[in-house]
Amino acid sequence: MGKIVFYGALLLSLLGVATTSAQEVDFDKKMKEYGLVDVQSLDAEILVELKYATEDNFVGENMYGTLTTAYLLPHFARKVVEAQRILRERHPDYSLLVYDAARPISVQRRMRRAVEGTPLQIYVADGARGGRHNYGVAVDLTIIDGAGRPLDMGAGFDHFGEEAWVGNDKDVTLAAYKAYVEALRKRGKISDKAAANRTLLLEIMDAVGLRPYVKEWWHFQERISMSATRERYKLLDF
Repeated sequence: MGKIVFYGALLLSLLGVATTSAQEVDFDKKMKEYGLVDVQSLDAEILVELKYATEDNFVGENMYGTLTTAYLLPHFARKVVEAQRILRERHPDYSLLVYDAARPISVQRRMRRAVEGTPLQIYVADGARGGRHNYGVAVDLTIIDGAGRPLDMGAGFDHFGEEAWVGNDKDVTLAAYKAYVEALRKRGKISDKAAANRTLLLEIMDAVGLRPYVKEWWHFQERISMSATRERYKLLDF
């Protein structure tokens, strides 16, 4: 029993995923200092359930401590608000549900260490310079129905596998993403309903100028390169 406790404590120490470590920094305060805004302050009907503030994520630990607010750079937050408006026009009883938004680079590094050297590291941005979440210009989200239930997208959040994909690395257009989703449906990888729901989300986010990360149906970002992102925005260095 002593060895089990020791190795368990050592693993948490190496990964840095203990809840207390995430609470050492006031993430809310730092997000505001970096000029980010609470997306719900712009539209209170957008729902938020930060998956990394729970244990329902690929690490299985709360990475955010007490943070429960979805922060984004103002211009990006307005895109999400516009997506909500378009969604409501098409389906008045539907709403967006945000799973993740701006992410401190310290959390990114802990996530990366959890998958370093494994096949899963392609899904987690390098912790050295960070990914788009670490600049406040990426959002993970889904659609919920009038009863508050997430629509069937064919694969859950943080699912690492082809069922969660919406394209190949070369795909950069809505037509290509939709064709890929249709191919998944025809191959029986996802259901007819899941394909329709995923296509709806792609259409809504494309309408506001955002494109998906092709290996995650839930992740949306600007149509600029990662190098341009780093030049244009400030790393959330906390």
